[in-house]
Amino acid sequence: MGRSVGTPSQADAGLTQNGIRPIQSVSLVPEVHARLQEYIIDNNLQPGDRLPSEAWLAAQMGVGRPLIREALRGLEAVGLIETRKGVGRFVRAFEVESYLGHFTADFLIRSFSIKDLAETRCLLEIAAISGAVEQLTDEDCDQIRTHLHDMRTAIEGGSANTDADIGMHRVIMSRADNTIIAALLDAVYSLTIAGKTRDSRPPEMGMQDLKEHEAIAAAATRRDGPAAREALIAHFETTSSRMGFRPLWRNVYGKERS
Repeated sequence: MGRSVGTPSQADAGLTQNGIRPIQSVSLVPEVHARLQEYIIDNNLQPGDRLPSEAWLAAQMGVGRPLIREALRGLEAVGLIETRKGVGRFVRAFEVESYLGHFTADFLIRSFSIKDLAETRCLLEIAAISGAVEQLTDEDCDQIRTHLHDMRTAIEGGSANTDADIGMHRVIMSRADNTIIAALLDAVYSLTIAGKTRDSRPPEMGMQDLKEHEAIAAAATRRDGPAAREALIAHFETTSSRMGFRPLWRNVYGKERS
């Protein structure tokens, strides 16, 4: 059973240790939305904890209750809080997959940089691959081989198979020992496919891409983390040069591959 923020009178009196800074502009729902998230974090509210009333929140921020209500609906839409009829609003258990699903949908309706997406993906995959391949099951390895076969068939036929390419990476990264990184990458993969960010390549580049994926797959299916990381970085070095995005992993992991 979660902590109670108290009766409405207790909550309205400011039961929690940290209040909420007043909003300077009443026109920005996103700012209220962000401030409410700050309040939950700053006060270490846990799943099952009750939020203060709309009236108290509105008074703290210096905005109207309709604005508070709209921002709370946004938090509920992404699964951060829930409404219990006749009782109040409560913090929910955080489900990163649900939250990132809304993030992906929101991202798709905005213009985004292919380069930014690629750079982010590289950083996350390089961070996670060594541990991920060590956790691969025999079934995972079979799926990797299937995706690689589909890639080879497409490339030898003069086309690309983005689904198979991403599918192979997806299988590997689903075993990342950091669930948030795994969920973030899953969202990035969805954006990559939906945004069709893979450019058209001449046949020789397709064969080079296939060769690099074969090296990644070979290391992954024998659960060799360091070799898989080395092969992945080699692949991203080629990709970054071809697509013209910055190899930011050098700033984080150093210029050397090992």
